[in-house]
Amino acid sequence: MRRPARTSLVLLVALLIFIAMGTAVYAGARLYPSPADAGFIGGDSDFDFDPPSWDNSGGDSGFDFIPGVSTGGGSSIGGLIIVIIIVFFILKARKGGQGSPSSVAAIPPEQSTAVADQIRQVDPFFTESEMREKVSNLYSEMQRSWETQDWEPMRARLTDDLYNQMARQLQELVTRGQINRIERVAIMNVALKNFYQDEQHDNLALRLTTRITDYTIDRKTGNVVSGDPKREKFMTYEWTMIRSKGVLTLSPDVSGKQEVSRNCPHCGAPIDLTQSARCSYCFSIVTATEFDWVLSNIKGISQQTI
Repeated sequence: MRRPARTSLVLLVALLIFIAMGTAVYAGARLYPSPADAGFIGGDSDFDFDPPSWDNSGGDSGFDFIPGVSTGGGSSIGGLIIVIIIVFFILKARKGGQGSPSSVAAIPPEQSTAVADQIRQVDPFFTESEMREKVSNLYSEMQRSWETQDWEPMRARLTDDLYNQMARQLQELVTRGQINRIERVAIMNVALKNFYQDEQHDNLALRLTTRITDYTIDRKTGNVVSGDPKREKFMTYEWTMIRSKGVLTLSPDVSGKQEVSRNCPHCGAPIDLTQSARCSYCFSIVTATEFDWVLSNIKGISQQTI
């Protein structure tokens, strides 16, 4: 059977199943991905395409959940759309999970270098190596915070919207009594993709390639409920880092410049943004983008399991 015909048949079967379900689909029903690295980007099935992404738009996005629809005794357009979306992702996942290598093209080193050169036109002390180190450390810290289920340390490193979205997702795991284990984390490559400025921010897109072991356990029993601790995943993400326009990298002769410390704009007390975005004196939240790059957007590009 040709691919278009097979796809149409699958969609038709899915539609019939949905109609037959009748009132069995209730409002608020949720489908959870598992296992789930920080942000629910990873999952059981491999993929090699551009799925929905976390962003700083304030809405729920990514693989967090697909809300059910109250049918009121019959089918609905909204429910049909959900079924089609589910089938679409299943077909894509199967395509990516057939053992074929990822078709995601690597960013050439010369492109990454050219982006760094572009940033240095407005920020003379910016270096590609320091940004790679910053992103690598942030990725490792995110996975550790996700596994320990302590998301507060990420407040200073993410935009407010992204932090809150991912905190809600982490709470889903806590509520279900599960812990996501992310082990043997290795950052294989970080490349700069493009840079641009808008009215308020510097925006830097990067391609991040990592290797992890990703599985979920029951908190009480310690039993593995999803994933495989013996299988490794090769993940490719696209990250967007932002900072307030006009913020510059500290010169190399500034001692301890990686430990970015400024004064709280509310009370004037020193605040260490590598520890928290909350002032320890007046407890105000400081906007981290005013001092350094923070993560604004995460998009999964590819996942290959071996």
